Amino acid sequence: MKKMLDLCAGFGGQSEAFHRAGWEVLRIDNNPLLSEVENMVIMDLFDVAYDDVWAANEQIEYVHAGPTCLQFSTAMWGPRGIAERAGEDYYPDDGVKLVKKCMSIIEQVNPRYWSLENVRGSIKYLKPFLGEPRLIIGPYVYWGNFPLFACRAEDLPSKADLDKRWSPLRMNHRAQCPFELSFQFWKAMESQKSVLDFCRIPE
Repeated sequence: MKKMLDLCAGFGGQSEAFHRAGWEVLRIDNNPLLSEVENMVIMDLFDVAYDDVWAANEQIEYVHAGPTCLQFSTAMWGPRGIAERAGEDYYPDDGVKLVKKCMSIIEQVNPRYWSLENVRGSIKYLKPFLGEPRLIIGPYVYWGNFPLFACRAEDLPSKADLDKRWSPLRMNHRAQCPFELSFQFWKAMESQKSVLDFCRIPE
């Protein structure tokens, strides 16, 4: 059975199509309010060790990370917007540290595919060490190693459609990856073949 690790998973939107397709999915997030999300482990990412994921000899096909976007957002009342209007220098220290922690886990796991998603406002800060995004669809910006696919932003729900204004998990609702997008990732990965798919290793 193929395995996927979903870091900073929120409601698990990015991994939902994989879960429905029968992949073994493990979701990790630090918010206790998300404990009812299926296959969720509540844990601070900075405390995650490889053994917390799966046994070291098990291959993980795909790792996704969706680190919180608050520090990168250009929203008027976010920390960046407030600092910029006050004429203050701004750098999203904690946000960048979280992204780098996600990347260190991805590098340790060494999956066949990986992706990291954030908002457009993150490009300025993540480009110096992640390079150019691999895929941008509307507000969804992805870095990573995954097969490209065609998907139109107008076919996805808007952030406003996802908003639950009075929910304590409002940010998670707004940040949730739509199922349509998760499905496109799953379909692209399942469609891509490598030489290993046509070879049998002699016993």
